[in-house]
Amino acid sequence: MKKYLTTIIAVAVLAVVAVAAVVILNVTNKNKGDEPADPTAIREEYVRLFDIYSSDVVKVESSSNGNTFVLEHVAGEDGTQTWKCTSDESIQTYDSSIDSLVSSIVTSSSGVKISNVDDLADYGLSEEKRGNAYITVTDTEGLSSTIYIGNYDFSQSYRYVYLDDGSNNVYKLSVYAVSRMMFQKQDIIMMKAFTYLSTDVPERLIINENGSKILELACTGVDPDAGAQWAVRYPIDRESQNGSVNEIISDMKDIPLNEISGEGVTEEELVNYGLAPAAIEYYLYLRDTDNVLKSYMIKVGNKTEDGSYYYCLIAGAEDGLYDVYTVDTRYIYKTINPLDYVNKYLYVKDSDLLSKVEFDISGEHHVMEYEYETKMTTNPKGEETEELVVTRFFDGKEAIDDDSCMIVVSDNRFTVPTENDIALNRDDDITNDIMTANPYETFNHLLLCFYTNFALSEIDLDEPPEEARGELIATVIYTEREGAVYKLELFKRDNTTASAYINGNYAGGYVRTTGFFGDDYAMADFPPSLQALKITMAMIP
Repeated sequence: MKKYLTTIIAVAVLAVVAVAAVVILNVTNKNKGDEPADPTAIREEYVRLFDIYSSDVVKVESSSNGNTFVLEHVAGEDGTQTWKCTSDESIQTYDSSIDSLVSSIVTSSSGVKISNVDDLADYGLSEEKRGNAYITVTDTEGLSSTIYIGNYDFSQSYRYVYLDDGSNNVYKLSVYAVSRMMFQKQDIIMMKAFTYLSTDVPERLIINENGSKILELACTGVDPDAGAQWAVRYPIDRESQNGSVNEIISDMKDIPLNEISGEGVTEEELVNYGLAPAAIEYYLYLRDTDNVLKSYMIKVGNKTEDGSYYYCLIAGAEDGLYDVYTVDTRYIYKTINPLDYVNKYLYVKDSDLLSKVEFDISGEHHVMEYEYETKMTTNPKGEETEELVVTRFFDGKEAIDDDSCMIVVSDNRFTVPTENDIALNRDDDITNDIMTANPYETFNHLLLCFYTNFALSEIDLDEPPEEARGELIATVIYTEREGAVYKLELFKRDNTTASAYINGNYAGGYVRTTGFFGDDYAMADFPPSLQALKITMAMIP
């Protein structure tokens, strides 16, 4: 009996809770007042609202918030069918975007149907309101279907829609699906800043900062293996670091734009976006397979409030008005250092082209020479092949690739190795190993030293007047096997830098001398590589 009594009490409690819940829900729904109580609302299998295939659509009209867009599938100049915005011919449509848009519209479906509605006004679908938001699709037979968009439901996740099919049925459609139907300009145009093809050949890249040009590069040709080859035209006229330029151009391809932030923006209003002048501007020129020159532009301004995007322009004004877009901050280089795209090395050719390098440093003269000889050798397969053999000379003495002629590098000093040095290098304890080098290695290290230290560390377009030049502190003359000569000269600028000249012409900047002379070139010893080479060459019999 006790068990039955407990069960009866439990059922009674549940009944009370259920009644209370019904009361609460009724009060809640009454307070919301967004969705009429309608017992005819039923859930069913999702059904498509448009009985039409996307391939049969020839016209789409969408209207919302006072904006109406009409898209029509028409024959282009070459006879092919293409989409055109007939409501605003200034809009350049993008067929792929519209094809995707039309497909999403005609496949829209609803799983909630409210049958035989007495008053469509309860759902924001009165006859006078239907013109506020609608979508009409027309097929190849000229038959049209229209869906009118009404209020949001109480959850704000759906909107009520009315299909103009003669019935009084209302459907619920997801907010996402409705937003696709109520398309805007950004849904039908190419939302990318640079849209060139991989077959297009770059010709020129210009970058401005705050309205002034800071970098101009010109493509000098395309290497099948290395890609486009570049030369700097501004701020100085030099070869470029091809890899850096090709990387930035590759990163620019198909930059996705986020949204249109402002339409019909005036020249005076651009300052509100940081676009008058823009913080940075990119102009890219390419030629397509028909040799037609195409140009692309993107101007980047301030960040948006959330800091995730930059305001930008990708085209000039249309009737004096601009469209302002936003672009993800991850896709744009906001600052550019021209020196990153300039080949900074004052001699940029390959070392295997050289026949002689002469240099004068602090009054000492030295000569590095190369002799080339073609010899027949036998490869591992037993086949005879030609091999180019190079012999190197320092001040007339051959640099031998022989481990018996070694120097020791320890504590920045260069000495002939002692028995103790040799023992330390053979005790399997790498913590006390001392670096050693033979004449062949130190010769190549010295050459590398000339490459890496004779490099622009700063661009300075203002050449010092001849009377203001400091003393000549270093000269290096590169003579190539074909006879070309490159003479590099460094004139003292201060205790750590020197103005650079190539064949008597100002190189457009200065180099740091600390790599050769230490902090004070007048007090420092010879560069370590030169000391090492002189000691090593003295050891050769």
